[in-house]
Amino acid sequence: MWHNRAIMEISRLDLLYLESDPRTQQPSACIYVKSEAHQDFAPERLITAPGLTFVELDVEIRRLHAELDEIRTRARKKFYKAEAAAASA
Repeated sequence: MWHNRAIMEISRLDLLYLESDPRTQQPSACIYVKSEAHQDFAPERLITAPGLTFVELDVEIRRLHAELDEIRTRARKKFYKAEAAAASA
């Protein structure tokens, strides 16, 4: 999976805000993934549903926080388990 790190792309999260969403004619916003290699404004993948209010967007951000916290917890357990196994070997 990680044997060719030279081709690994670094991504970041960013805000996509539309003053007037074509579907609703209202403001909307969502979070998207953007490659560091592509500095132009081209959302590569939306990772939240479009929110028509700040509260809706905030709900999506809180959902992402919860998912990342759960991933952190799983990773912590795996790393600590590996460290314990190495220490006892």
